[in-house]
Amino acid sequence: METTSTERTAGRRRDPQTDAAAIEAVLDLVSAGATLSGLSLVTIAEHVGVSRNTLYRRWKTKEELYLDVLNAVNRPLPEFGSPTPREDLAAYLAILIERTLDRRAGSVLRALQAEAQAFPELHRRYFDEIIAPRRETVYRILRRGIAAGEIRPGIDIEFVGELLVAPILARMASGAIEKLDPETTGHRIVEHVYRGIQA
Repeated sequence: METTSTERTAGRRRDPQTDAAAIEAVLDLVSAGATLSGLSLVTIAEHVGVSRNTLYRRWKTKEELYLDVLNAVNRPLPEFGSPTPREDLAAYLAILIERTLDRRAGSVLRALQAEAQAFPELHRRYFDEIIAPRRETVYRILRRGIAAGEIRPGIDIEFVGELLVAPILARMASGAIEKLDPETTGHRIVEHVYRGIQA
């Protein structure tokens, strides 16, 4: 009989509160200056106030925990259904900006980029399992714009997707996020890019 996602091989059930507390602990510690390589499950367990075995039953390695942290800071995307693809792109960017404004999320994302060589498998899985589906969402919106006659046919949708998110990622990397507003900034970026891609 297969175990459910809430059961461990030892027969103990996962505690969602402990899972959430461990994720919060990583965000707090990295935001305070800890590095991903410098942290250990023991240190994280002490911060949460549980035994290390409690965390080891949930995550065999800290890389597995870090992937859950990265998944947590990239909240699920809604079903985009604005009247125009242009509005959907602005709404998508607003969500990305909201994440950027979360300083703890920004800290852990910058830490991953800084230590990508130390965690190649984590870096690969982050892009394959979290970033790639989000990029495909942008591509799907752009394709809908082309089909609707809003966007010029023949554009390189992957390149346009990079153009849309690059200003936000640059702000996150530098930490200069004070003047970012999710709605207005998202619309400004889309309007600038649209000057080059609209039909």
